Amino acid sequence: MHALHGPESGRLLEKLIREILRAETQAVEHPVRERKRIGTVPPVAALEEVATHATAMRARFVEVLHAHEIVFHKGTLGATLATLRHLVVDRVIDAERSYRTALLDLRHGIDVVKLLREVSRRVELFGVIRWCDDWVGARRTLVARVEAQLAWFAEQEMINAQRERLVAEAVAEIDQEDRVESSASREWHTDRIP
Repeated sequence: MHALHGPESGRLLEKLIREILRAETQAVEHPVRERKRIGTVPPVAALEEVATHATAMRARFVEVLHAHEIVFHKGTLGATLATLRHLVVDRVIDAERSYRTALLDLRHGIDVVKLLREVSRRVELFGVIRWCDDWVGARRTLVARVEAQLAWFAEQEMINAQRERLVAEAVAEIDQEDRVESSASREWHTDRIP
């Protein structure tokens, strides 16, 4: 492992690396989950752009860590818990809330990478610093696009409300026609009785 300034820096660096790897895994999984939930729609396309970036940058991150001789452990327990959360909890929440949860995960990833950059600067891990700068520069733009897609959910809510109103009006109109027809039918039958 690269010589760090004290055991605290080493533990923090290892923790941040695990957290970034977990966040990038989640970034790749989010569009798959959301596509199953809401289909191929603009919010999912925005998440897919993030996933593409995450896949490319994760490979580069691993290369940089190896170049600096930084040993890292894959956080299998954390990844397992995150997967369980998505399998159990995310299935019972609605699409808009699930999307906001994905957005929060992406924002959290930005914060973690910014902290990793500061730790790397202090211990002079220049390859990691460069990776962080490139990652943050691109990811902020991609996450802003994901955030902009929140408006899609508001539009869908308005469309659904309008659709429900139109259906209610159509049902009321049919009920009214049935009442008029039923009334006319009763009048016809009473006219025919001697």
